[in-house]
Amino acid sequence: MVNILLVSHSHQLAQGTADLIRQMASSEEVKIRVAAGIGDDNAEIGTNAVEIMEALSELAQEDGCLVLMDLGSALLSTEMALQMLDEEVTSKVKLCPAPFVEGAIAAGVQANLGSSLQEVYDEAINSLAAKRQQILGEEAAEEQPAQQADLPEPEAGEADDAAKLEVTVSNPSGLHARPAATFIQTVKKFDAKLNVTNLSTEAEPVLVKGMISVMLLAAKQGDELLLLATGPDKQGLLSELEQLFKDNFGE
Repeated sequence: MVNILLVSHSHQLAQGTADLIRQMASSEEVKIRVAAGIGDDNAEIGTNAVEIMEALSELAQEDGCLVLMDLGSALLSTEMALQMLDEEVTSKVKLCPAPFVEGAIAAGVQANLGSSLQEVYDEAINSLAAKRQQILGEEAAEEQPAQQADLPEPEAGEADDAAKLEVTVSNPSGLHARPAATFIQTVKKFDAKLNVTNLSTEAEPVLVKGMISVMLLAAKQGDELLLLATGPDKQGLLSELEQLFKDNFGE
């Protein structure tokens, strides 16, 4: 599993972000560490390169470690820490310029799916796409079309072999982060590919491969979704998703 290190000037900020990740993805297989603050009990604002180095030594094992940083000097401290480590460790570390909170949550959910370091990095990078779409609408697509570039289009002919399911979003807050995380965790349990279309907004189909792709549906309470699943476990996937929608994703 890919591990995550949060480097921040504020220990409270980093610890609160780590707690958010654990609420979205409760698996203990992914290690989430904080290197934040300086002084007694890390109560003062600042970053400590030695603390970062020690955390990376622990986390950059096997599948690697993704590092998210809050402000510019946090990056400088992280780079200093990397200079103190062996190349064998640094080769398994990836620094991510994603927004600190949104990127960390997206990365945490994706890491818990057993994704590669690059896939976790990509999900973090796309973490603002759903918020931009919700706030800016069409303007977001015009300004940053690359945000959706990593979401592949359905392959030709797949729709003909797909199992179909139409569901209604009943969650009062729609498919926000928590149900989106549950959604993708369910999809990854099955040997199947899922494309979802928000019929209510007449948007293009979205290939579901991470929490952010679910949130890009911008699905609000009352929206009608069309789910198209292909692959050996397509029926099992749709059956479990249908029950999740009926149960309001546990909310």
